[in-house]
Amino acid sequence: MDPTCDISFAPGMDPAMHARVLAAPHFRRWHEGMRARFTLRHVMVRDAVAFGPTRMGFILVEADALHDGQPVPGLALLRGDSVSVLLVLKCPGYPDRTILTCEARVPIARPDLLALPAGMLDGGAFESTALRELSEEVGADLRVHERDLVALTQVWLSPGGCDEAIGLYFAELHIDEPLARRLANRQTGLASEHEHIRLHVIDLDHLPHIGMTDAKTLLSWHLYHARQ
Repeated sequence: MDPTCDISFAPGMDPAMHARVLAAPHFRRWHEGMRARFTLRHVMVRDAVAFGPTRMGFILVEADALHDGQPVPGLALLRGDSVSVLLVLKCPGYPDRTILTCEARVPIARPDLLALPAGMLDGGAFESTALRELSEEVGADLRVHERDLVALTQVWLSPGGCDEAIGLYFAELHIDEPLARRLANRQTGLASEHEHIRLHVIDLDHLPHIGMTDAKTLLSWHLYHARQ
């Protein structure tokens, strides 16, 4: 039996997107999980957005599904998993510091969200994605290796509406003060993805007091301190 026989696409969706949705790793993982853990009667793919010719982005689905014979809410935004890194900068004569990115976030209508460096997996592993994002968002002169990354936890961010799980890591790095000064207020990001990022270097103990931020930033800080 075709495992995709219970899937249809909303009228008006670009037919060229159908195969890309069905092949997307985050869609396949979600669909297999639904078939394994629910009575899945049907999935309607309402819309999908691709990020370039090879990268599938957001997929909006509506599942007709039962659990213990009862219908469950079925609307979900599928976007795949992500990773973030709490960088703990250790420099002689200074308190521990960390690096935050400041960038625009349209979903919350904020042009200046302070948060930890992070990025989407796009089919890669947590560790390799973390290193890639740090290079893009912080800079290659801050040398972070896979052996430096320590896992804190993995959590779902908004399981009532989105499939995204995030792997939280930290890395303790011994640096000199000239590098710390070069990092402060550095502008980074990929212009091809319309990323315009400014780095903030702050005392680690000041992180809970930066104002409203996202869950990964506060949770990483608390989990890191719980390990000390």
